[in-house]
Amino acid sequence: MAATSARSAGRPASWWRERCLGPLDAGDWYELYRAAQSWRVGGGGSFIPDAWLMDVCSALLHHQPKTALNCCDMALSTWIERPGDRAVLRFVRGLVIADHLEDPLRALDDLESALHGPDWLAAQAAPELDRVTEQARRSRVRRPRAGPAPELDTDYRDLISRDASSRTPAPAEPLPADGAVPSLWDPAMSRLRRT
Repeated sequence: MAATSARSAGRPASWWRERCLGPLDAGDWYELYRAAQSWRVGGGGSFIPDAWLMDVCSALLHHQPKTALNCCDMALSTWIERPGDRAVLRFVRGLVIADHLEDPLRALDDLESALHGPDWLAAQAAPELDRVTEQARRSRVRRPRAGPAPELDTDYRDLISRDASSRTPAPAEPLPADGAVPSLWDPAMSRLRRT
């Protein structure tokens, strides 16, 4: 993995996106996981929702919804700082909890938070919140399958950044606008939504 990361460091986000789309289209969870992890570790993808979306999709392709939730939580707790991007990942987290962990009651907070995100996201979150609210009314799940979303705490990132050999590089190009529609949104949503 280290050699792959070193060779691909500094690549533009478009290169990483293409590297993820092939395995995603093929349903190859392992290659998608490798591509997403390389993007996060070697290509600056830790700071944008796209690479995390691919990690979530990889876990779901592998039938590991708890791992998908952990991907969201790792991004939210350590890497994704901008409020619009956080709203995107909270929406994804809500869909994972509602549709893949099948605990609609615990998904409501995440889906509600997406209503306060960018306009494009709020428009998508509103009908999902209505759908999941109705499911929560009928849900028989009593023991929570997910906890609340984590708050941002960059102490871990700061700790590992002290060691230059493990420093996560910044993206090779400027970040997209905060809360912009991730370029891999549509392909990711086709795997995330269960309707």
